[in-house]
Amino acid sequence: MKLRVTIMALAAMCMAFVVGCDKEDEGLTTQQDQIVRYLTSSHDPRLIAIEEVPNAIVENPPFYERLNLNTYRYIATYYDAGRQSKTKVEAGDEVELYFAAYALSSGAPSNGSLYFTNDATLIEQLSKAGLNTEYWSTEPLRVKIGSSDILKGVETSLLDCREGDAVEVYMAYESAYGKKNAMGVIPAKTGVAWFYVINRVIKSGR
Repeated sequence: MKLRVTIMALAAMCMAFVVGCDKEDEGLTTQQDQIVRYLTSSHDPRLIAIEEVPNAIVENPPFYERLNLNTYRYIATYYDAGRQSKTKVEAGDEVELYFAAYALSSGAPSNGSLYFTNDATLIEQLSKAGLNTEYWSTEPLRVKIGSSDILKGVETSLLDCREGDAVEVYMAYESAYGKKNAMGVIPAKTGVAWFYVINRVIKSGR
C-alpha cells in the first residue's frame, strides 16, 4: 500500500511538472508568434523571413533572420553599398555599440517602453520627460563576444554583423532576462528588443 501511495505521489509530481512546462512553453511560443507577426505585418518596412528572399518579387527585399528559437534579427543596413568590405564581427572580437533597449508588448516596442540607452539624444528626451537618467552613460557600450554579461540574444545577434551596421534584435524572454525581474522596470518573462549601431569592431588579438 505504501509503495502504491508513493508511486501515485510521484506520478502527480510528474504531471504537475509537465503541465507547468506546457504552460511555460505556451508563453514562450506566444511571444515568438507575436514577434513574427509584428515583423511581418506592422514593422516598417514590412519584413519577410530570410528563407523567402529567393522567391521575392522585389529586388533586395528587407528580411529578418530567426537566429534561434527566441532571437530574431533585422539588419537595416544589409544592402548598403560597401557593407561586405567592412569588418565582420566574429567570436572573440570586441564591439562598441550605441543602443536603445525596449520592453516588448505583443511582440512590438511601443511608445514609453524604452528602458535603457546610451544615445545622448534619447537620454535628453527621457530626462525632459521626467525619467532619472543621471547615471546613464553616453559612452559606447563595449561587448566582448564570448565573455560578456550582455543578453544572450544581443550577443548572438552581433555575430556576422559588420562595422557600421544598424541592427534590430527581438528576443522572447529566454534570450533576454528570463524568469527574473530586471533593472527594477522589466517584469519577469518579458520579451525585449535592442536597436543598435555597431560603432567599431576590434578584432581579437589586435
